[in-house]
Amino acid sequence: MVTLGHVTVAQTNKDLFVSNYPNGIYTSKEDFINKKPNDTSALVPRNLPGKKEDSLALDQNTFFYTVNADKKLKNVFAVVYHNHIFFNVAAILSNRNKTDRSQSHNNPNSFVGVLLAGNNYMYTEANLANAWAQGFAYGMGGAVGGIAAQGMVYGKGIVWDIKNNEFNIFKNCKDYNDFIKDKYPSGVQECKNNQADVLRARTDLKNIL
Repeated sequence: MVTLGHVTVAQTNKDLFVSNYPNGIYTSKEDFINKKPNDTSALVPRNLPGKKEDSLALDQNTFFYTVNADKKLKNVFAVVYHNHIFFNVAAILSNRNKTDRSQSHNNPNSFVGVLLAGNNYMYTEANLANAWAQGFAYGMGGAVGGIAAQGMVYGKGIVWDIKNNEFNIFKNCKDYNDFIKDKYPSGVQECKNNQADVLRARTDLKNIL
């Protein structure tokens, strides 16, 4: 922890991209596109919802709370916290490409930090599930259904398309290949599993960001 005045902030996460966006809360997509935060209230990250302790380290997946009111931040597009860009998961689901439907998240008020960025895309990851398939699993009932539904949650890659002002979610390996094949053919994966290899994807996406 580092204390700046009366505000305690989390330590820097070396995996997160360092941006030139002004720090603050971006309530709308337009605010973010224009790089103009409309609220600069002090925030603290908490990696677990409802916990009063501020986070010891800045996770890629976190929640933000206002310092003065101690309320969880909701209904915003993004936060830039100490030059790190965090997209609100609900905003990702609301501003996704029209082909990326049926994705859900257990904590839509959480935020995911940008790992890579360039002139074309910003890349992040979130634990998303196919809502239809997950709903079917829950319909199985009891503990078995719950376990099956949780098993459909993955760390899926997501890019913010700077030109088209929308998110593109890599729902599965085939979907990722459809995205990468005409931009960086060497990045196409064999799809041995349903989900793309996100570690390889991080490396390959650097060629098109």
